[in-house]
Amino acid sequence: MSRNVELARQLFDEFQAGLDRGDPGALFDSKLVAGDCEWILPTPLDGRSVWRGRDGFVAFIRTWTEQFDDWSIRIERWVDAGDDRVVALTRQSATGKGSGVPVELNLGQVWEFDAGRLARVSYVTHAEALTAAELRE
Repeated sequence: MSRNVELARQLFDEFQAGLDRGDPGALFDSKLVAGDCEWILPTPLDGRSVWRGRDGFVAFIRTWTEQFDDWSIRIERWVDAGDDRVVALTRQSATGKGSGVPVELNLGQVWEFDAGRLARVSYVTHAEALTAAELRE
């Protein structure tokens, strides 16, 4: 397993532990995330496509999850995409607030590292993420 995949797994575990404590920005505490790290969405959420830094990330997660109960995310597969990139294939599950309707969403994430620190995460479809890693489903 590559060093970047190990870093990505570690950061995801720190994110999950932070969520459990009510601190979604906990992954920034490790110093393995650049202070100006970007989360990039293909479609704007709350009028924004790019969320920067710890405060931006926390706002993004809260905005992303505020309409759901029991929101969770798990990584189905990590892929070393070379060139300081790691692909994460994710599955998110939740229940709509008020409606009680179960929701599932598969998203790909392309994690980009610079000098051993997470610099950018781009959200894409699973197929686009695998294309970034030069693989196919």
